[in-house]
Amino acid sequence: MFDFATASNSGVLRNRRTACQAGDAYFTLAIIANTTNLAAIKGELLISLPEVKSSHRCEALGRGLGFASYASAREASKRSSFPITANGAAFRDYLESRGFAVKASVFYKAVAKVAIANVVAANEHLSVWGIGYRRSQRKQGGKWESAEERYARFLSDRNELLSSYAATPFLASLALLKNVVRTKTVRKGTGSYWVKHIAENFECAYPEGEPLGPHYVPNGVLIAAAIHAGFLTKLHYDELGYHSLNVTFNMSKPCLEDLDYAIRPDSGRSQDRRREEERRASKRSGRRRWV
Repeated sequence: MFDFATASNSGVLRNRRTACQAGDAYFTLAIIANTTNLAAIKGELLISLPEVKSSHRCEALGRGLGFASYASAREASKRSSFPITANGAAFRDYLESRGFAVKASVFYKAVAKVAIANVVAANEHLSVWGIGYRRSQRKQGGKWESAEERYARFLSDRNELLSSYAATPFLASLALLKNVVRTKTVRKGTGSYWVKHIAENFECAYPEGEPLGPHYVPNGVLIAAAIHAGFLTKLHYDELGYHSLNVTFNMSKPCLEDLDYAIRPDSGRSQDRRREEERRASKRSGRRRWV
């Protein structure tokens, strides 16, 4: 994995004004442990672990949310309004003590699906590809989609965001976003489509060490992860008034540039930056570079 601390000390990360902290390749997944979320996570675990006895699944769920038992989790859920950090190791260890070999990632994915569902419920225009319905597209034969067909396509894309497929890129996005410096206001040049490319190239892992990324990250999944993590978003529209699929965030652009340079050293942005740094170094040394 890339060591941001080493890169910072070696001068790779140039933006000291809002520089990123020492790198963290592990995500933190928090969720409000209310009655609705507890029941939803329980349902997801039933789908992913049908072979595990119900009582064992429930007790492991309680441990994974930091409680001594499922009963105490249920009692706390009746009055809970604060986020709890998911603990996959505690979930895994309890099931292991009952004779079931289950990876911690199973628990994180179940919690992630519920977290995504909460974001989707609060953002009616969010789908797996971003914000909005997009413009009508041509169908085979050359005809344009009707308004009803365009909306049906949007609902299909929205359902994809709610599928099990979205959990892994959601967690990979959270791992990257943990390293991003927040700003007070939304900043220009912090588009979600750029950030999602950084996230999908980020070498990261589950907290217990199981590999997670690099992994493809759809634009809408990155946006959902950012909203869940508490970042602000700004919507954008094209010249015809349609939603742009992309949003911008209250993220430090210099920090994102540092992360991009470290994670994607061969990208166009990184190559441009390297050439600029070489030009400046040559200028400081008094040498003239001929190209």
